[in-house]
Amino acid sequence: MRGIEIYDRLLDVFGPTAITQLFYAGVFLVVAAALLLSIGRLIWVARGMGIVGVLCFMLGFFLIHEQKVVESKDEHVTITHWRYSPAVRFQVRVALLGLPAAASFLMLQVLWTTQRRQRSTVPASIKEGRVRMIRGDLEGALDSFNGALRIAPYLGEAYYHRATVYRAMGRTDDALVDLDHALRCDPQLSGAYLMRGRLLTERGELATAEADLDRYLVMRPSDVEGYLHRGLCRAAEGRDVEAVADLQRVLKLTNHSDYAEPARAELDRLYAKVPQAEETEALPPPDVPVRSVLDSLPRYDEHADDARNRQDGEAPPALPGAATPSRDRIPPVV
Repeated sequence: MRGIEIYDRLLDVFGPTAITQLFYAGVFLVVAAALLLSIGRLIWVARGMGIVGVLCFMLGFFLIHEQKVVESKDEHVTITHWRYSPAVRFQVRVALLGLPAAASFLMLQVLWTTQRRQRSTVPASIKEGRVRMIRGDLEGALDSFNGALRIAPYLGEAYYHRATVYRAMGRTDDALVDLDHALRCDPQLSGAYLMRGRLLTERGELATAEADLDRYLVMRPSDVEGYLHRGLCRAAEGRDVEAVADLQRVLKLTNHSDYAEPARAELDRLYAKVPQAEETEALPPPDVPVRSVLDSLPRYDEHADDARNRQDGEAPPALPGAATPSRDRIPPVV
């Protein structure tokens, strides 16, 4: 009985004023947590505040349900009864059971809404990072791509663009790690194969680099840059004839200085090293149908025009160079 008396006394410490303050504190904490989640700041702090706010509500309901009042009738008779009515205590029991489920559902809805809103900002973050990188602000570009990856950690494009920043910073290992992540998330990201092949060529991992460049050229069979770097990779590997074929194809496809000059310089070195390689013919570029703007213009059909003239009773137009019948040869009309 002693334990029950201590329990009742502990519950009676919180009067109606303290219970009201518990509810006010719970409302404040839950609203603050929802606001922090909606703006995406201090996520873990917001979750903790939401949990504490819900606990404040539950403690207030629990006190309402369990508090008792002791009344003394005389020196020998005391009556103990519940402080609140049975109807209030029933409503409190329902709230104690439903409040955690309702709070969890509300927090999840806020979290899902926030995540959807944040995902909609990912393309703008990637665009901003690319603009910053073009301007030379590598740290700013890195912050933009990191922000995109915090929101969408499985977006291969964001890993690829962050790898370009790492490469510009000289952090080759970090760039390779990001390229691996990018291709794991999106195996069709062709630019990641090209960049990884180039970095692996610089590191001397030629077999793996050539496999990446082969995969890139399967996806983009007419890309000059792919043939250039595969030719340089094969030349470093000692496969001179195949390297000459790739580099000659570069010169056939373009005369752009960024590609033609490195290809020509490497070809001169290979010709000096292997004179018979100069007789190697470049493989023809892949057949890519090229549509002309003239294909969309209407075509003039002479036969259809002649038939229309005959139907209208008109003589077909004379062809250039054709003999015109003389007026003297026309027989007189009888």
